[in-house]
Amino acid sequence: MISMFLSALLALGLARGRPAAPGDPPPTPRSEQEVREQVEMYLGSIHTPISLERWRALGAQATPILEEIATSTSQLPTRRARALEGLSALGSPEVATRILQIAQSDEQPPVVRMSAMRGVGRLMTSGKLVPALRPVMEKSPDVQIRAAAAEVLARHAPKTACTLVRAQLGREPQSQHSAYRRAMASCSVP
Repeated sequence: MISMFLSALLALGLARGRPAAPGDPPPTPRSEQEVREQVEMYLGSIHTPISLERWRALGAQATPILEEIATSTSQLPTRRARALEGLSALGSPEVATRILQIAQSDEQPPVVRMSAMRGVGRLMTSGKLVPALRPVMEKSPDVQIRAAAAEVLARHAPKTACTLVRAQLGREPQSQHSAYRRAMASCSVP
């Protein structure tokens, strides 16, 4: 009896999980409400990280929903940060510009800025990323923000940025060098 039940479940799972065949009808587009519910579920996830692929699977319909949350100062900073992660996964040049504005603003909460910096690291070419985040790395009043900018630069534009990261590290007091650990690892700085 149990083996029949398991066989039925297995067969049901295989039928749903098979790749689309050439004659299959296209998937039904999701309604805005369904996409919004999925976004809310992802943003509410506490212990399960949401991969970039899962955000991308929501499609362009999720962009305005995520952008609304990411830019709303009435939302919790952690919620805004997660929305920025999703938004950068769906990225476009227009989105990159908006995310960069958040990354560069000293008025934004640190967790929001750090998420925005990671997002622009995924969305911008190294040629645009270095001039965009270098001022943040060099001038932010918060060492954690400077270090986060250094890490994004070191990971996404190592050929140009590592020299700048090393110079910034030289300007920092010794007591703050540990904040640059990840950036230094990406640049192979001992």
